[in-house]
Amino acid sequence: MTMKHSILILMCICLIGPIKGQNELDIRYDKIKETVENPASAYFYPKLLKRYNDFDPTLTLQEYSLIYYGFSFQEDYLKNQPKENGLDELSKNNDFEKLIIECQKILDRNPVSLEANNKMGFALFKLKKPESEWKKYQNRFRSIRKVIVYSGDGLSAETAFKVIYVSDEYNILYDYFEIPKIFGQSLVGLCDKFVVEPSAYYKVKEVYFDISQKLIRQQQITDKNNH
Repeated sequence: MTMKHSILILMCICLIGPIKGQNELDIRYDKIKETVENPASAYFYPKLLKRYNDFDPTLTLQEYSLIYYGFSFQEDYLKNQPKENGLDELSKNNDFEKLIIECQKILDRNPVSLEANNKMGFALFKLKKPESEWKKYQNRFRSIRKVIVYSGDGLSAETAFKVIYVSDEYNILYDYFEIPKIFGQSLVGLCDKFVVEPSAYYKVKEVYFDISQKLIRQQQITDKNNH
């Protein structure tokens, strides 16, 4: 049994995405920036982040969307791109104590890291920690993934799933939609286009991810450093 399927069975993660046209979030970066940077707003980013880090169970999907996409407007957003590559190896080696330490290092810098939240919950589960400990990370992971898959339908550049990190694209493709194989990837405007083998959960051959925020923020930082 693969690690992916162990996680699916042991932690009961739902993989079925939204039906096209239903439950979709209206993700507009200009509005998100205005909201999370307003100190008078209840959604001022430090306030939201505190609730998130306190594992506030009343957080709504819309608030999770502000936390995830709003992270891209924070000063160290690109500097703190999650370095998740080593987590799989620790997980495969059943080194769950070390896995928790490494996940926490990532989450201290990047609390919206999909894999760090996922692997943290899994490691705590495998170490037989109380459900209240591991499930809060699972809930974070599932909520952020839901935000991404409800940000569009992935069928075109105009309706692409919106992500702030390239690594999140692969999480959605492989773990959420269980895409068995990627045949090619190309940049179409500000979107990553994947040609894939369809799966039971995504029945088309092309998937689009809007990575515009990362590209724009990279350019903004470059321009700032050149002045």
